[in-house]
Amino acid sequence: MKSMRGDEPEEGERRSGRAVSESSESPEGPEGERACPACGAKEHRGRAQFCATCGRSLGDGEYLPADALRSSYHLQQPHRRTAFDNNMNLKRRLRSLQAKLPTPNRNGASTTALAFVTYSLVPYLGILFCPGAVVMGGIGLIRSWRVPALGGRKASYAGLFFGLMIFSVQMLLWWVLYKVPGWTQRGGF
Repeated sequence: MKSMRGDEPEEGERRSGRAVSESSESPEGPEGERACPACGAKEHRGRAQFCATCGRSLGDGEYLPADALRSSYHLQQPHRRTAFDNNMNLKRRLRSLQAKLPTPNRNGASTTALAFVTYSLVPYLGILFCPGAVVMGGIGLIRSWRVPALGGRKASYAGLFFGLMIFSVQMLLWWVLYKVPGWTQRGGF
């Protein structure tokens, strides 16, 4: 029975948790296979109790409210995947992942130059690491020209550039530190 609005079950039906179904659709497929009433996916095994796609129970005929939400994700698969398909998909994914990742840097001198650049960022004491960044960047650049398979040319250029740039900033900091006592005696800049 319907209420006055026509779209909600009556109070007695709401308490029992069952609503009267207007459709007379059978969960049976065309060849006698059962289909999930929520998402429409066919069962993969004859004795299946739950839908492999949305997880709804196939045993009872009532439609639960959460089934509409689960079936809206359209997770139905046209065929069951085999081990061969999974293996091929794994190979494809690995190939695409390798194409997205940068080439590995096997040039030890360029990675050492980047480490020196990182250490040179320490104010005042970092000036000790700047010459190491420039020297190791130069060595890494020469190695990347001689053995291109090692890679690291961009990292070597970065070590050279940032080593020189940070060295100039560190020199400015030391100059300011040297001049501050004279500025304070004169009373300003």
